[in-house]
Amino acid sequence: MSRRYYHWALILFVVHCTSFLDRRNDFEKGVEFYKRGELQKAVEHLTAYYTKRPRSDTTLYYLYDCYKKLNKPLQGMKVLEQLVKIGTRDENVYLSLFSSYRRMKQYKKSFSLLVNAPPKVKKTFDDHYTLTRRLFAEIVCGVSKNPIRSDPIVFAVSKKYLPLFLDGKFHDSDTITNGNLIIILDKLIEPIYPEKFFALRNIPNDSYLYLPYMRLISFNIIDLKADLVPDAPASLTTAAQAVLNLKKRGIID
Repeated sequence: MSRRYYHWALILFVVHCTSFLDRRNDFEKGVEFYKRGELQKAVEHLTAYYTKRPRSDTTLYYLYDCYKKLNKPLQGMKVLEQLVKIGTRDENVYLSLFSSYRRMKQYKKSFSLLVNAPPKVKKTFDDHYTLTRRLFAEIVCGVSKNPIRSDPIVFAVSKKYLPLFLDGKFHDSDTITNGNLIIILDKLIEPIYPEKFFALRNIPNDSYLYLPYMRLISFNIIDLKADLVPDAPASLTTAAQAVLNLKKRGIID
């Protein structure tokens, strides 16, 4: 064999051995590129790996962080959606996705996330968020069949789902208490006389809140909570479920 042919044969042998020895899968290669800061290459390998193994949540976490560092919020949001789809119980995933939906004004998706989240995640939402007039308005936008072309708070006030203050201002950052929520919801339903009455720990029978609360319970808009504190901030997920129940009754369009 001539020296030239021997030289090329040796090169081919080395290349073959190198590829044979590099048995790393796409996930391992993706993680290596991630550690090096070569994020676009990391995305390519991690995506290839995830396509073959769509239940790999670890791959999705790496992908999400890559997109976050690459400043690609839409792709990052899709990764979070996939984590929810495969059944993650990570509360931070839900919080991040909810925040993304709000930032991108995708109120139908943010509403769906609230009402369909597991009970533990719903508690996390309630602990993390204070129900404000703006959040309530976004919830209403999430169930409305009408296209939302204005600010959510403007839409909710124009449809009389939220009252307008006497000063003409929206006060969209104001906290909605349990008492506020009862009044807001009660104004949207028929003024019927409740079928049943229940004793409440913190709302006496002669309170202006008692009859509206009993009415909402009779309409199955909200569930009975005997220890409800009127001045405490209202639950975000309770408000979302109540709005959904109003929607099912055709009260909110």
